[in-house]
Amino acid sequence: MAPNSDKLAGPGFMSLTLMLLLFAGACASTLPPAPPVSYWVTPSLTYLRDAPRYEGNVLGQLYRGEKVERLDSSDEAGWWRVRAARTGQSGYLPGDLLSQNPVQLTYLYVTVANVPLRECPEETCPSLRLLYSGDRVQELEENSQGWVRVLVGQDRTLGWLPPKVLAEKPVTAKPPRPEKPYVYVAVPRLKLRLSPGVKAPVVKTLALNDQLERLEISAAGWVRVRQPSSGAAGWVLGRYLESLPVKASPPAKKKKIPTPEKPEKKEEGPPEPTIM
Repeated sequence: MAPNSDKLAGPGFMSLTLMLLLFAGACASTLPPAPPVSYWVTPSLTYLRDAPRYEGNVLGQLYRGEKVERLDSSDEAGWWRVRAARTGQSGYLPGDLLSQNPVQLTYLYVTVANVPLRECPEETCPSLRLLYSGDRVQELEENSQGWVRVLVGQDRTLGWLPPKVLAEKPVTAKPPRPEKPYVYVAVPRLKLRLSPGVKAPVVKTLALNDQLERLEISAAGWVRVRQPSSGAAGWVLGRYLESLPVKASPPAKKKKIPTPEKPEKKEEGPPEPTIM
């Protein structure tokens, strides 16, 4: 005998269905949200933006191998909303720059006594800082001339190193590293110039014993320095610098020139008698 469809569609059945729906909704609201999915950055450098387009404002830099978490599943023209694990910043990245598997990182070690980390892969590019033998850097990429783009330490300095100054293993004998590569102005006035040359524009005039951080030494005797107190950077001649502050000599005392004595004036008396 077929069930009575009118009874199934009655008020009691409708109430039971409504209760089941409400119970299912309550259970769904108490379930924890799905954990975010982790991805890893694949290019050597990319930018986290505040909008899903390249015209968006840059919120921060991300480097090869950094971990991010995808926050939602929306896909706006290939852009994903993510959170950077290192900084905690949230923003947008193109999804094709991310990998589901951790990216293997390559670390190299400086093998020369010291070498400038440069802004671009040329010897004429400005120096960002000095690296010393045994310093470890993360390799990001290598260009056709052998220059290597690296990421340095906890401060995340990004720059280029010339060929043949890096190795996969640290040097066995590490030379002593200077604690502070500071030098001091050894003349009363010294011009800090924009480039190494006496005709280069003057950035600032330095005074005696001003402390400077040595960044780079050129073959022509010029030294690239930065003044920690002002942040000014430029070039000075190395012969006007010393490794320690110069003791200022006291001003020379003026010599007192003695006043010449006047000859005593003889008193005039009566003329002496003439002896014949």
